[in-house]
Amino acid sequence: MKKIIFSLALLFTTAVVALAQTADEILAKSIEARGGADKLKALKSLRTESTTSVAGMDLSSKSVIVNKRGMRNDIEVMGQTITMAVDGDKGWMINPMQGGTDPVALPEEQMKASAAQLDLSGLANFKEAGTTAELLGKETLDGTEVYKVKTTGKDGMVITHFIDSKTFYVLKMAIKIGQGDIETRMSNYKVVDGIAFPHTTEISNPEVGAITTTIKKMEVNPTIDESIFAMPKK
Repeated sequence: MKKIIFSLALLFTTAVVALAQTADEILAKSIEARGGADKLKALKSLRTESTTSVAGMDLSSKSVIVNKRGMRNDIEVMGQTITMAVDGDKGWMINPMQGGTDPVALPEEQMKASAAQLDLSGLANFKEAGTTAELLGKETLDGTEVYKVKTTGKDGMVITHFIDSKTFYVLKMAIKIGQGDIETRMSNYKVVDGIAFPHTTEISNPEVGAITTTIKKMEVNPTIDESIFAMPKK
């Protein structure tokens, strides 16, 4: 009996180690599929021009991100501009469609979800950042077999990545916020300056439905005036 228990314990330990190694290997293949860790870690900034479809409307939007520093999105709606920005560990928004022209602070949950986008290297430095990875298994997503890999950051941020088992592109991310998840689907990958970027993203929003953004133009590592991230004075 002791030998059986010992064998089972050894088998369980070996399985756990193998699972952890497999999760790391899947992430490594995903990083390589996008262009490799060196290229991803060299990303300093991005500027995009896109079309955003929501509630039956097609809206023009512009976005800039400076790696681990800040981001800003400007969306044109019926002749007015909705602005959302992150400046370090703070965020703000101006939404004239809700009757306001003064900036207001982003809600905590929205700020967390937005801040998760600031690291342009993505998964490239997950080990160095102290992020752990766990393989949750396989499933089918829209007819495609995907690996489910859960990552947990040092700050407690939990993200589940749905990774195509053939291309190793991330097809969906679910970010744990409070009691729920914010899900983003990614598709239409195109290579820009040696790096594969998803050019179509779809965010599920229970209030307004799906929000789909398609990138029309992308600039890699442009010079960005970081003063645009600062909240305007009232």
